[in-house]
Amino acid sequence: MSLFFVRNLPGGAKLGVWHMDESASSFPQYFEEATTRYKNEARRKEYVCVRALLCEMNNGVLPTIEHEPSGKPILEDGRKISISHTKNYCSVILSDQNAVGVDIEYVSDRVNRIAHRFLRDDEKFSGTIALLLCWCAKETVYKLFSEDELLFEDMFVEPFEVKDSGNFFVRNLKRNVRVEVFYQVTEEYALTYSI
Repeated sequence: MSLFFVRNLPGGAKLGVWHMDESASSFPQYFEEATTRYKNEARRKEYVCVRALLCEMNNGVLPTIEHEPSGKPILEDGRKISISHTKNYCSVILSDQNAVGVDIEYVSDRVNRIAHRFLRDDEKFSGTIALLLCWCAKETVYKLFSEDELLFEDMFVEPFEVKDSGNFFVRNLKRNVRVEVFYQVTEEYALTYSI
């Protein structure tokens, strides 16, 4: 098992990250369903690792994942959940009562080539990590407000200083709401989440 960490957050929320360094078949309890759903080995691995992480975060019991009409996942018992995966990692955030969003992306300079697609003209960020955090934060806020069907231009990332971890704010311009986004950066990934 490659559990990386599970962390308790304020308000009864939990955040987990799993290092996906095993094959999908390493989890026979989830593998058959993954094989039925996906032909691609990478998708199978994401499927089984998310379930392994969720089981770990839920005291050894895998809760049923359902979906709201918007497509947003929710647990059968009503708890809020957000899921993200990237090359070699997956992340899950859970909350008993509050809406949650999470995004994880592997560190790569490819984000520099696509920055014009997700940054607004009035967002002045440069550098791989800052751009990656902007991308992740907008994905996180999009998940948090899935019913708003936000576009990248509907979100404004306020200026922030890049560190290994911290927080900054993103505005949902459709609702005129300011959202606090927390982040962590390692050599391998950037992670953002919000409650």
